[in-house]
Amino acid sequence: MSHTWISLLISMLLVEVSPVIANQSVTIVDREIKGEWETVPLPGAENLMQAVHSVLLPNGKVLLANGSSFRNTILKDGDKVSIQEGVLSSDYATINNTALFNPETGAFQRIASPPAIQHGENNDLFCAGHLHLADGNVLFIGGTDRYYPGGKFTGSRQVNLYNWRENKWSDLGQIKEGRWYPSLIPLADGKIAIFSGLKRLEPNQINPSMEIYDPRQNKFAYFDLSQTPNSPFNTKLENSDKYDSIDLYPRIFPTADGKLLITGDEAGIANVLVPHISTKTYLLSITQSQDKAPEISFAAGPEKTETSKAYGTAFQAPNSEDVVLLGGLTKTNDIGFGLLNNTSGMPEASVASSLQRWSAPGKDTGKIGKWQTFKTFLGKSRANQQAVILPDKEILVVNGGVYPEYTPVFEPQLLSPDSQANGGYKITAMNPAKLPRLYHNGALLLPDARVLVIGGNANRAAREENGTVHVDTVRDKVVFNKIAKLNDMAGQPKQFSIVEYFKNPQSYYAEGDKQPFVPAEMWQAEVFSPPYLFKPGPRPEISAAPKSLRYGQSDAITVTHPGKSGSIVVVKLGSVTHAFDFGQRLAELKVAAETRGADDSAVIKFVAPGNANLYPPGYYMLFYLNDTGKPSHAKMVKLAT
Repeated sequence: MSHTWISLLISMLLVEVSPVIANQSVTIVDREIKGEWETVPLPGAENLMQAVHSVLLPNGKVLLANGSSFRNTILKDGDKVSIQEGVLSSDYATINNTALFNPETGAFQRIASPPAIQHGENNDLFCAGHLHLADGNVLFIGGTDRYYPGGKFTGSRQVNLYNWRENKWSDLGQIKEGRWYPSLIPLADGKIAIFSGLKRLEPNQINPSMEIYDPRQNKFAYFDLSQTPNSPFNTKLENSDKYDSIDLYPRIFPTADGKLLITGDEAGIANVLVPHISTKTYLLSITQSQDKAPEISFAAGPEKTETSKAYGTAFQAPNSEDVVLLGGLTKTNDIGFGLLNNTSGMPEASVASSLQRWSAPGKDTGKIGKWQTFKTFLGKSRANQQAVILPDKEILVVNGGVYPEYTPVFEPQLLSPDSQANGGYKITAMNPAKLPRLYHNGALLLPDARVLVIGGNANRAAREENGTVHVDTVRDKVVFNKIAKLNDMAGQPKQFSIVEYFKNPQSYYAEGDKQPFVPAEMWQAEVFSPPYLFKPGPRPEISAAPKSLRYGQSDAITVTHPGKSGSIVVVKLGSVTHAFDFGQRLAELKVAAETRGADDSAVIKFVAPGNANLYPPGYYMLFYLNDTGKPSHAKMVKLAT
């Protein structure tokens, strides 16, 4: 950013970085039912940034990695200003957008990104895949190699590692082919399975392979799925001449017996040619031994009753192997669907409000499980939302919009487990957020049991050569993207101010749009406190806990204010991008014994999780919940063999 622009904005902000403060006034009764929002003050201009990739670290901080951040380039020729699609991924100033957020203080701290060039090729973390390794370090695979006109991209081959203890990046080499929008899935032995992404030298072409990364040897095993029997790429769709695919950022989950369930849902983009008619799912088996290379095989999973969707969310039900898919765009992967409420030209496309649940194999579900669909579950169409697993096994559905990049939905929905309700959950509407969060938003469970809500792209921002970023942009059919002409609510011209916008998000309206204007990037974070934090009585706290757990082994914690009884859960650290948390899992721990003290404390013995397929090795947050469901602050524990 230019020094002039930074100085101007800092003088306008006149705010020091400080802990989060209350955003709205709600009654005690209200927040006990609908929760409470807090707003994180805008940091200084030098720390303003988007949050495309958000990862909770074992030290409680949140890594924000954005790379080139979906931006375009402003070109100036005298008084003439135009916007060129994309930015240069080879320019370090363009891709150097990485920070740490401290939830305890509300402070953002910029840190260095990996170099823009590695191994003679571009190294842009935008649209990479990422996941924790067992030691808590974060593996980044691929990202953006180049932007091309017409919304086309190629993926990079880079492998980057973030060391959370040293706050340091390292280069782990390269993979065989590019991956832009890949999914990373943890395996029981600490390895990582890697799926999909766009190739490096062929714009918008899906990489039809998977790889398995072994962190102990820093080696990759490569599998060409186009040559693998029964894989999606070798499965012809019924009543069609098309073959199935594994689309971008595929929603894939482990099962209890070690297979991987490929659900068919994804976060694809326009101009990537994949079928939008598939109802198929797949079960992938991986056979591994110490002295042989891994082997894989595919089998058909149960058919869904709805076709695969883009821009919906998904999660693995807490303490279960069941899988839930929520909302998403059908019949197209064009993220511009519904812009300005215009759906013409795509008569079959729509945004779903459905819940689809895969129930694990059993007496009533057969050997491969069974899908059920509840079409109007959410009540309102929703895309680009996040599903956050809470310590009490509830699910917070937050962010997104009625369309992927238009008509934001401000009200979270709290899904409470209920075996008698459709899909296994009843829904309660929460208090609305202050800010709209569409594409590229994030939401993460924090160690204090609140939820960080961050990021969001309604459009693509534009960057000047000097680093100044303009978020007051809109799409344009003629010139692709332009600076918006904005008015106030009365229709009078009004010059854009980011400070004014964040004070009053209904400050501006773009020409021809009846909805309030949403800036291209959301630079202010919010934090949501779920209703369980406002339950009456003292909050339980863990005063002593182990630093590590062993699968199936007993251990103990000491709890103050334990209540009449309680439960213990571990929640794996989140790793969020593109409407999906690739990390989160929740296991409830079996309580073996409890000894009460005279000082309102208890020593509680428990047994650690035993299934590494569902709960892979790595760092988890350990919570105690009392008999009313009020959670403690978490203790970080490392689960290992």
